[in-house]
Amino acid sequence: MAIRDDQFWASFLGIEPSDWNLPGISIRAHVGLIGYRGLWCFRHRDCVAVSAPAGWVSHLQSSLSDGEVNRVLEQAFLADLLGDEIERLIGPAYQGCLEPGAFRPSSTDNVRALEGEDGAALLQLRVQCGDENVRNSGVEKAMEHVGYFEGSTLLAVAGYRPWNETAGDPCILTHPDFHGRGYGTAVASAVVQRALNSGKLLLYQTLEANTGAVRIARKLGYEQYARHVAVGLRNSSPRMKHA
Repeated sequence: MAIRDDQFWASFLGIEPSDWNLPGISIRAHVGLIGYRGLWCFRHRDCVAVSAPAGWVSHLQSSLSDGEVNRVLEQAFLADLLGDEIERLIGPAYQGCLEPGAFRPSSTDNVRALEGEDGAALLQLRVQCGDENVRNSGVEKAMEHVGYFEGSTLLAVAGYRPWNETAGDPCILTHPDFHGRGYGTAVASAVVQRALNSGKLLLYQTLEANTGAVRIARKLGYEQYARHVAVGLRNSSPRMKHA
C-alpha cells in the first residue's frame, strides 16, 4: 500500500524508499525543497526525514540522535535545538495519501469548471475569505479550477496543484459562512476525480489544526501518510552555538 507515495516522498526528501522501514532520523540537504531557507521535518512510520539547507546538514547530524525521533516535530524541542535561528514554525501538518480504489467521490450538479466570465465571482469569493485564507489555501498556485455555485454566486473553489509531472494535490477555498455544508468536499472531489483519471498520484496537505480540511480528506477516502513541521530559518547555515 502507498508504494507510489513511498517513492515520491523518498525522492523529494533525498532518501531511499526502504529508509521508511528504518526507525530513526535521516538528515539530507534539500532535494525537492531546493532554495527553501528552512527545515522540513517529515515523519512517516517511525522514520523522520529532515530536509535542510546544505549548510545546516552537518550541524544537525551532530546535534540530533535517533533516540530523539519522537521529539523532532515538537515545537519546544525545535526551539531548544535552534534557538534564535527560528524565524517561523508552521505545523504540525497533515499529509494524506489516496489509493485510487479507496476514492469516495462526492458529486453534485452545482459543481462545474470555472470559465472566463466567472472572474468577478472568484474575486468576490477571495475578498470574502480574506487574503490570509486565500494564501493558505494554495488555490493561487493551483490550476484547472472548479467551483460550487448557487446561481451566479461562487461558494467554494478548488484546483489541482502540481508538485511534479506525476503528483499533485487539491487546494480548496470555501466561503467562511458556508463551512461544513459539503461544498468544499464537492469541489475537491471533482479535482481529485480528474487527476485520478489522468493517472496522477494524489497528495493532500493541510495544517492539522484545520480540522475541516482534514475532514474533507477523510470523506474522499484519504488516509494519513505523514505528519510534518516546517521551520523557517534566519540563516542558510548556523550562526549561533547551541547548548
